[in-house]
Amino acid sequence: MRWISEDQWERFAQEGTDAHRLGTGPGGWLDRYGEWVLWSGAGDDPRCFAGELFSRFGFAPRGCLARELARDARDHTPARVVDGGDPGALTVRESGVAYRVEPAGGYSTGLFLDQRLNRRWVLGLRPARTLNLFAYTGSFSVCAALGGGGTMSVDAGRRALARARENFALNSIDATAGHRFVAEDATKIVPRLVRRGEAFDLVVLDPPTFGRSGGRVFRIADDLPGLVRGCFALVAPGGTLLVSCNYGPWSAADLRGLCEDALRGEAFRVAPGEHPAEIPGGAISWRIARM
Repeated sequence: MRWISEDQWERFAQEGTDAHRLGTGPGGWLDRYGEWVLWSGAGDDPRCFAGELFSRFGFAPRGCLARELARDARDHTPARVVDGGDPGALTVRESGVAYRVEPAGGYSTGLFLDQRLNRRWVLGLRPARTLNLFAYTGSFSVCAALGGGGTMSVDAGRRALARARENFALNSIDATAGHRFVAEDATKIVPRLVRRGEAFDLVVLDPPTFGRSGGRVFRIADDLPGLVRGCFALVAPGGTLLVSCNYGPWSAADLRGLCEDALRGEAFRVAPGEHPAEIPGGAISWRIARM
């Protein structure tokens, strides 16, 4: 098992982060959500890590969960409780920002840990207007709103948007003051926003590999180029489009090439997104700034 360092543990504590990767091994990985740990992989019982966690970090989890990983995200099942009871929905913090998560909830707990550094970047960016597509539980929107700007969170799932509103409330953000939550297919709303002439300082495009909405099937390999073009048209001069995905067949170079091909003829500058060193693999991302 490749564990985070004691220094990293201390940095997490100092910055107000209690949801993060603890260690990664050949069979899976161990994540922390507050006082609970979640093993994602095959074979190991997370209770076998208890001694190591205490000796390294002085951390004794209140409970342990485990889930098997499927080849296709659609086939993932909820985590099973191994010890300590089902935590249900609990509040965790990342860089001092509060999020509601459900460690036993299924494929995703409500917070993608591999986007930690991109969220921290948004916190420091302080965009005046943010469009967050495939917003899920609104973590990027929360970070943008904490900077004082307005946000528009778009997701086809009403339950996810309800959790996004809850995350706003957890951080004492008035969700009715300059913030919109829209249950809509991103591929449909982007052209409408372009026709209306809307512009944003930050557009976050973090789509799933596969999804269904209103009878339509979204496939990232087919639909992302058009979305990149449409989203870039919504970026105000000097603004940024953050494009991220977790599509196994693509490397970072593949994603950059797709974006550059989609924006041929436009004036832009590309910089890599940030990825936590403690999480090998995971999401890849690029920040595309309009010149």
